[in-house]
Amino acid sequence: MSDRTKDSVYSERRKRLKLYLIRHGETDWNKIHRLQGRSNVSLNDHGRELARLTKEALKDIPFDAAYTSPLDRAAETGEIILEGRNLVLHKDWRLAEADFGIYEGIREQELRQKNDPFMKFFDDPEEFQKTGGAENHKDVMIRAKDFLESTVLPGESEFEHMVIFSHGAWIHAFLTVVYHRGIKDFWHAPKQANCGVSIIEVQNGSCRVLEESRIFSVSYKHLTLPTTSRV
Repeated sequence: MSDRTKDSVYSERRKRLKLYLIRHGETDWNKIHRLQGRSNVSLNDHGRELARLTKEALKDIPFDAAYTSPLDRAAETGEIILEGRNLVLHKDWRLAEADFGIYEGIREQELRQKNDPFMKFFDDPEEFQKTGGAENHKDVMIRAKDFLESTVLPGESEFEHMVIFSHGAWIHAFLTVVYHRGIKDFWHAPKQANCGVSIIEVQNGSCRVLEESRIFSVSYKHLTLPTTSRV
C-alpha cells in the first residue's frame, strides 16, 4: 500500500465519529413521577450507582469530547462517568431539559386526575399547546438541532468519541431530528431510561443510530427495563 493510499484510508477513518447520548441517573422525583424540567434536582443514591455502573461499562471508550446540560442531575452523571479522565466536561444550556413552567414539581398522577391538558405533552405531542410557560416539542427540537449542526457535525473531523449527558425529552428531541420524524412520533420507543446510552455514528455529515437506551446491570449486560419517568 502506498503512502498516499495509507493517508487516504486514515483520513476516511478519522471522518467517522461515534456520539454517545446518556440520560442522567435516577432522582427522587423520577421515582414518584414528579415533573422536573428545569428544576435542579440532584441524583439519588441509586442514580449515582447507575452512573458508576455505566462508567465501568464504558471505561474502554476513549472519549475525546464531552458536553452536558448544566442541570445538576446531568452534570453529576457526567462527572461520575468521566472521573479519572483528562477531559473537560463542557456545560451548554442547549442540552437542558424541556422547561415545564408552572407544571414543574407536580406529579403526573395529579395532572391526570384533573385531566390537565398539559399531559398532551406526553400523550399527544401533535396536539400539545404551550401553556403555563412551558416549552413545546418544537422548542426542544430547535435546541437539539442547533447543537447537532453547530457542534456535533463539525466535530466529525476533530473527534472520534463524543459524549453528551442530558435528559429524557432532550434525547428524544435529538433522535426525532436525526430520524427526520414528525412531532407525533416524538416519544417513539424505546423510552430513554435513567443512564440509558444511545449511540449514533456520524460520517460525512450523516447520522446513523446504532443503539438506543442501553442500560447496564452489575454484569454490564444489555437489559430491557422500564424507565421510572420520562423527564
